[in-house]
Amino acid sequence: MVSHAGDKRYEVRKYTIDDLIDILAAHPDTSPEVVRKKAHIDYFREYFGPTGVNAETILVEYGYIDRDFLEDHASFYVRCFHDYASVCRRLHFFSERIEAEDFSHLLQGTADPSFPETLRSTYLGFIVAKPLPKAVIGRTCLKTYESEGCRHFPITQEYKAHLFGFELKIRETLAFQEQDSVAAACASSTLWSAFQGTGKQFQHHIPSPVEITRAALARFPMDERDLPNHGLFTWQMAHAISSVGLVPYPIRINDKISDTFCLQSSIYAYLQGGIPIPLLVDLRDWANSEDLGGHAVAVTGYRLGRGAPTSYGPTHFLLKATRIDKFYAHDDGIGPFARMELETVTVANRPADCVRLTTSWRDMKGNKGNVYAYPQSMLVPLYHKIRIPFRKALNAVTSFDAFTKLPEVNKELNLAGELEWDVYLTDVNKLKSEVAESEHLQRAYRESVLLEGMPKYIWRATAETKGQKVLDLILDATDIEHGPLMVRAIEHDADFGDTLRRCTRVESIMQPFAAHSIYRLLQWFAKQPLP
Repeated sequence: MVSHAGDKRYEVRKYTIDDLIDILAAHPDTSPEVVRKKAHIDYFREYFGPTGVNAETILVEYGYIDRDFLEDHASFYVRCFHDYASVCRRLHFFSERIEAEDFSHLLQGTADPSFPETLRSTYLGFIVAKPLPKAVIGRTCLKTYESEGCRHFPITQEYKAHLFGFELKIRETLAFQEQDSVAAACASSTLWSAFQGTGKQFQHHIPSPVEITRAALARFPMDERDLPNHGLFTWQMAHAISSVGLVPYPIRINDKISDTFCLQSSIYAYLQGGIPIPLLVDLRDWANSEDLGGHAVAVTGYRLGRGAPTSYGPTHFLLKATRIDKFYAHDDGIGPFARMELETVTVANRPADCVRLTTSWRDMKGNKGNVYAYPQSMLVPLYHKIRIPFRKALNAVTSFDAFTKLPEVNKELNLAGELEWDVYLTDVNKLKSEVAESEHLQRAYRESVLLEGMPKYIWRATAETKGQKVLDLILDATDIEHGPLMVRAIEHDADFGDTLRRCTRVESIMQPFAAHSIYRLLQWFAKQPLP
């Protein structure tokens, strides 16, 4: 444990959970007991432990200026009688043992040539420790768990940390911080995490937590003052989303369709489009029959842990998103990418089962495993040109799937198995990049797809059977509600495409769909030349 001589600028310590607690509680305004009791410590114990990323070293950077905390400090804490500091500490984590002497040699320019690469390759991320009495966990960027083929984090991005002249990178993460119930409650922290993703995706300014709170209350003041702030209503969160130039799109979970299907399909569709999803839930202490109130988290990932999709509706529609068994969320009371497992429960007087999510929250007696989150709604922050909602795109795809199951069509298609659909938001550049790398599309056909003009944002519906792609339906996400919607199809299986072209030319098959909204989609196939 050695630090820079004289003015203490850094310190190198072996990682243990007790050392982490000591460092987080090292500020005079912070109580070690408060830090030790945080649910975040349970999260960090598992994350940094042997079953997680297996951290070995903490390098503490003193005198760190964090922009977000500086904004909050200037807006609130600087006006307090007590002299709250504005300077933070930043804790860097590595998966290998780093010696203080080696780091000192690095600064002096006498380190082993391989040492800088060791720092970069073993870097796990950082936590900013704020000089506050309770809310000490500031901006946090930590490497995600390994995918293992089933974990997916579509909204992660690269963050850089400059440590005394040396650049370190966390390539796949999304910034997190806990609420402090002064400058920002859970809703503001949730939006701050969501804006970390949409800021890069849609190129907008990322406000600090206190700026989010003030934007939320600008037109919808509460019965109490804005700062300190103890929570936001949904419409106030919507106004905060509008303040950065995005459009808030609400989705109710229990809206006429299965809660589980709605949650899985909607979150998946927008996450794949690079949009973190603010999810509003009710927390309930099941063991002690206590309602703990409303809460907000930013959903940032999912796990496809179910071996097969669950059929939905009277046509037994199969959707890839129904394979989801866990979500990962930035929960300001727990940590980044916190696990939330889906459970289906039966509720009296309801025609369909409802869904709940497990949490790592402690109950009234301090025990974990008894507090569940009951999803109520989502508030999706959308770019203003994305006008077609997921539900409309999904309805078009389910109707098309029903068309392929008509006896006279299904017989002609002669499929090896049932169609499983993957429906999600994306953009034209990602689609064409995938087409450009494709090796199975015929050369002239591939060229025609790449040259065709398409809207910036699209709904992509991919149909597979037995793991093989047969068709992509490309729908215009920027269209008006009553527009044609269909952009084009990409036929990965030529026989499948040819059969659709022939069937959509048969009047007896098409006549029942003449007044149906899917008619123009089917007409696209009918207008394509036969081989």
